[in-house]
Amino acid sequence: MTGKGEKMSGWILKSGERVVDRYNSHLHEGVARLLPDALARIESGGGGFFVEEVDFGRPIGETTCVATAAGDEVIYAKRPKRLGHTRFVLNRTPEPCSSLVIILKAGGDGEYVLITAFIGHRPQPEPWDRKNFLQQPDPQKAERLAREFWSSHALVWGSEEVFPGTETVRCPL
Repeated sequence: MTGKGEKMSGWILKSGERVVDRYNSHLHEGVARLLPDALARIESGGGGFFVEEVDFGRPIGETTCVATAAGDEVIYAKRPKRLGHTRFVLNRTPEPCSSLVIILKAGGDGEYVLITAFIGHRPQPEPWDRKNFLQQPDPQKAERLAREFWSSHALVWGSEEVFPGTETVRCPL
């Protein structure tokens, strides 16, 4: 989330549309300073909702979503404002990253609203997000891709708030 005084509003996409921050957007720490440059590289294509990954070509921070391998200690827990469990890895640390992921939604008057921005690579929706899959051209493919992604990736434990008592080592799906 943003630090004190870090939240801003009013940026412009490369395609000319204005981007506004929303109340309660989910900006991760250190991201606001990167937004003007990243948004200036994005063409909206007139989409109503879209996810863009912008590569800066140099390290800009650390990603907390990492690839997992045999031997990693995996746990699942529920996060606030999520409908299901998230996959976490206990024995890993954030990794250097050169990319910023930005999620935008069309608003009124040709503007876009910033939903979230974080350092990392474009992830798939979490496997419990059936509403998202149903909005895709091929819902079954979207769900399959999400399951494949989240079976080989996880968030670093401690990087996100979780509800105590929801932790489990058994995959809840």
